[in-house]
Amino acid sequence: YNPVGSYIREFTVPDVWKEQPVYISFQGVESAFYVWVNGEMVGYSEDTFTPAEFDISPYLVEGKNKLAVEVYRWCDASWLEDQDFWRLSGIFREVYLYSVPAVHISDFFVRPVLDDEYRHAELQIDAAVTNYYNETIDKNTLQLEALLYDQDRQLVQKQTLTIADYIIDEGSFTLSMNVPEPEKWSAESPYLYTVVLALKNTDGACRGAVSCRTGFRRFELKDGLMRINGQRILFKGVNRHEFSPDTGRALSREDMITDIELMKMHNINAVRTSHYPNQSVWYDLCDEYGLYVIDETNLETHGTWRYGQQELEETVPGSKLEWRDNVLDRCNSMFQRDKNHPSVIIWSLGNESFGGDNFIAMHDFLKEADPSRLVHYEGIFHYRASEAASDMESTMYARPQDVEKYANSNPDKPYIICEYSHAMGNSCGGLHLYWELFEKYDILQGAFIWDWIDQAIRTQTADGIPYLAYGGDFNETPHDGNFSGNGLIFADRTKTPKLDEVKKCYQNVKFESLDPAASRIRVSNRFLFTSLDPYLVQWDVTLNGKVSQSGTLELSLQPGNQTEIHVPYSPLDDEGKEAILTVSLVRKESTKWAPAGHEEAWEQFVLTPYIAEQPETDALANVQALEAAESDEELIIRGSAVSLRFRLGTGDLTSYALSGRECLLAPARPNFWRAVTDNDLGNRLPERSGVWRTAHDRRKLLSLRWHAEGPAVVVSSHYRIETHPVSSLTLEYRIYPDGTVRVLETLIPGAGLPDIPEVGMLFLLDEGLDAISWYGRGPHDNYWDRKTGAKIGRYEGKVADQFVPYLRPQECGNKTDVRFALLTGENGGDGLKFESSSLMEVCALPWTPEELEGSDHAYKLPPSDKTVLRINYKQMGVGGDDSWGAPIHEEFTLPSNRTYSFGFTMGAAR
Repeated sequence: YNPVGSYIREFTVPDVWKEQPVYISFQGVESAFYVWVNGEMVGYSEDTFTPAEFDISPYLVEGKNKLAVEVYRWCDASWLEDQDFWRLSGIFREVYLYSVPAVHISDFFVRPVLDDEYRHAELQIDAAVTNYYNETIDKNTLQLEALLYDQDRQLVQKQTLTIADYIIDEGSFTLSMNVPEPEKWSAESPYLYTVVLALKNTDGACRGAVSCRTGFRRFELKDGLMRINGQRILFKGVNRHEFSPDTGRALSREDMITDIELMKMHNINAVRTSHYPNQSVWYDLCDEYGLYVIDETNLETHGTWRYGQQELEETVPGSKLEWRDNVLDRCNSMFQRDKNHPSVIIWSLGNESFGGDNFIAMHDFLKEADPSRLVHYEGIFHYRASEAASDMESTMYARPQDVEKYANSNPDKPYIICEYSHAMGNSCGGLHLYWELFEKYDILQGAFIWDWIDQAIRTQTADGIPYLAYGGDFNETPHDGNFSGNGLIFADRTKTPKLDEVKKCYQNVKFESLDPAASRIRVSNRFLFTSLDPYLVQWDVTLNGKVSQSGTLELSLQPGNQTEIHVPYSPLDDEGKEAILTVSLVRKESTKWAPAGHEEAWEQFVLTPYIAEQPETDALANVQALEAAESDEELIIRGSAVSLRFRLGTGDLTSYALSGRECLLAPARPNFWRAVTDNDLGNRLPERSGVWRTAHDRRKLLSLRWHAEGPAVVVSSHYRIETHPVSSLTLEYRIYPDGTVRVLETLIPGAGLPDIPEVGMLFLLDEGLDAISWYGRGPHDNYWDRKTGAKIGRYEGKVADQFVPYLRPQECGNKTDVRFALLTGENGGDGLKFESSSLMEVCALPWTPEELEGSDHAYKLPPSDKTVLRINYKQMGVGGDDSWGAPIHEEFTLPSNRTYSFGFTMGAAR
């Protein structure tokens, strides 16, 4: 089975090309192809992701020419292309014709070299001149001229070399020029010069010219660390597949600009081209916008080896000589195409291909061809005999404790994690734990999140319902389901909540409170080359989430330095309200990738704590007292503003009516389960903690008691939960005449039971309560282990909009550190308020956890006529060290070896 695509195209060539060589360039074809022109075989190529070019001059005729291309889905080199992505094939990048003069500059390598003080530079240029027809050219009649222009197109330097020898076929030449105090290139300040190489006759007539942009930067291993222009680099990185939901691997320039602007706006400074060379335009944009690039060879063979393997065995390419030319060719093709891009600072030998002598050969080739860059290969971690293949230690999905262990092992090489924080579905929990380590140990030099974008294909059902498809949706087999849905952005290039966490963890300026009473803040500038002069510090003080005071501060702070600032807010005289100081670093002016006012860093400091509202006993004296009475099946409690019903046989609260409006569609119930995330499935949470999925249904009422206590009526239900061993649960409702109900849930898990996904209560509310506002972290959803990037504030939105459309429906929409939340109608008005004296978690969605789990695509979720509200003490974190076994970090779990007692109030929204 090997599908073939056949392409036919007629074309003509311009008359001015008739005396010149003509080439055809294929920028990307998967996986192999033959080319014919006018019925004659021109050539064959394989290597999906680097250009293949053919000289078609001998095959051209006057008038129309016929191009035929036959593309094979699979070829022998497919063994080297086992990347985790959609299996697509065909022509997916540009195909174009071009012509050059018979005597022309056929290749050049621009090498800017900074001195040891990173102050002055030498620009070295290697050039190849080809004499296509071997025409006779007299000595000293050709000149090779190099011109260097700055960003404003002003000439900086010029160098001319007279070619003194005959050129037969091809000649190689070197020029150099001194450049005093050039502007330097970095991801923070990507200053680009332009190099123009011209081939001229001695009379000044130009035979042809080529150009490229370049940047003066020095990337090196020095004192055991990777450094850019002398400074320790910290990669705040992401892996990126080329993908569009509409065009597959055929990305537009607009797609790429969207990607790079989002990356820059979220403090990402580095990208790994996983796992193949990307379109050339991408590197142009990285040069221009400023991203450090790990450029990766098109090589992955993870299907030919296994984790834990000790020897090479049948691994491809391993040390097999029959594969050496192939992998070296791929390596060379990447190098030759991308060698002039200043953004490319590391070459990578491929991905997940174990080890062997072929990788050492690739490393040695690159180091000889280009000493100015380092070479990366993660596979040495699995096969230490190939240690020499990588200039740095690199691992995938290492846990924080393992990362710290490396830092403390007196290592020889600097360390990066080339893939970490597997962003599959609702993920990226615990990201901050890594960054605490990267900032603590110099030898740890950053990491690259897996990965940038969900790989999903936009399609529609037979009924015309649009959706994003993943593995298996086209009835193909085998497949990996949604395992390519690992993006910080969705397939349509909109943000996921994970990206805000990345932005916060990656921010380059840190604010620390030194003395809250004196409003003293320490500011640390962690940029390498950027002062804070282009920024403003904006600050505000909120009282219970509402802005009370605000202002701006000028701040001049050089990179790598610290200073103290005084935030001049007035004394806080509004007692009883929570005061929070927020400081933000914002841009004064717009840049290529962000508008003026763009926030790059922030921090919050709680000045005075939140105090929850309490029912006022004196005020209740004027409210009609509650009446309580039992029937055969119910306990009914009534007041002038409230009515509640409890089922005597179960203890359930079945009705809660305020001012005659019923709020509950079903009995309120305790809840210990969430819709499993992709990470939960990977670490087998359903099997491990499945006892909690239906624990609410396996309650047995042991007693229901009620009594009057002052103005309140207290109803207490005590349960045994058949969890084997049994657990104990008590629900207490303290009901006040104004309709306020204080709920206290106490859970004593059975000894030895597994971790609990969440501890709280679940309410099915009237669909009219379809808007939520809250005072807590937001505006995006956030979790116990992924809340660093969510500010404390007041937020509001429709309940339906709290749903996060991950490829597979799962737990989403949660809000942490919530002080209070209101459920109302879309236009406000009467509703419910939930509040806690301690911080709580709130999640409001149109669907229950069971409904979310029961649908494999969002479009399959049932129509909803309800609001599902979960008020939680906490739910466990979402994790993300990986998605195939890594447990949630212990500090973000709910173990069964303790008692949980959680209280909140509910009542009318006022």
